[in-house]
Amino acid sequence: MMLSGLLAFSLMQLTAAIDIKLHANESIASLMGYSDLIFFQPNEPPASPMTCSEQKPCEFCDAEMICGGSLPLDLSTGGDNKLSFVWEAPDDKVISIAADSGDMEFPPRTRVELELKTPDCEAEYQDIDIETVTLDFDDGGIGHTQSYTFLNGESFVDLLACGIFTRMQFEPAADGILDLKFKKLTVTALYDSQKVAQGELEYTWSTSGYIWMRKPEDGSIELEDFVGVPPTTGTSSTALPLATTTSPEVGTDVESTPKPTPLPTSSPPSSSPVNMDTFVASSFLILASVVGAM
Repeated sequence: MMLSGLLAFSLMQLTAAIDIKLHANESIASLMGYSDLIFFQPNEPPASPMTCSEQKPCEFCDAEMICGGSLPLDLSTGGDNKLSFVWEAPDDKVISIAADSGDMEFPPRTRVELELKTPDCEAEYQDIDIETVTLDFDDGGIGHTQSYTFLNGESFVDLLACGIFTRMQFEPAADGILDLKFKKLTVTALYDSQKVAQGELEYTWSTSGYIWMRKPEDGSIELEDFVGVPPTTGTSSTALPLATTTSPEVGTDVESTPKPTPLPTSSPPSSSPVNMDTFVASSFLILASVVGAM
């Protein structure tokens, strides 16, 4: 029975969905001097420690503080072809994003963006159908009604030959109000695990790329104190239908947010890849021995 239980667990691991969990890190914005962004740091799968140093993004640029790190990912193990990006607030905080379009010529917008890079450019490009993407806002049990319009024309999940790039864009609802307040946002996309690089790869992230939530124009973004239902009483999580629209032309992007620049040249420590062929073979040998014993 123990062996059969181990085998069932092993096969479940092989077919599990892929979750990339990102934790809001207040110290990054403070260190870099930004108040219009909430920066995040990957913490699952187990990531390398974050490092920060002053670097010059280009030859003629001033030196600036850049933070980054790495994490191992094996997208080929996503047996149910689901890839989730889980954006989480600290335990004692809730993420709050708000704006009122009022008489603005263009509606205020907020973007949730992530860029991961790998030097192993073996994958086939996949532009995920945005209509298959689902959003799940977990408000931690405070009973907040999320007010937004999701712009599918400005949102995407792309699996690139050398990385992953995703953006979710939100604007005010029909009443002109953008009001998001949540402990966790889970964005789940469907992909083809047979078209990605097979095996574990090391991906790097950096604040010189994208790993943040943006403040909407003339709006606010902050980590508020969490005063909701205590964790022992449970929390509520509601998967909301996508209120989608095609984005209008919004003119020139005047946001004073950093744009992608080359990642630091120093290579992060590499992890030992898992030999999936050996792992699968050994699992089925265990199964065969159990069946023979019966």
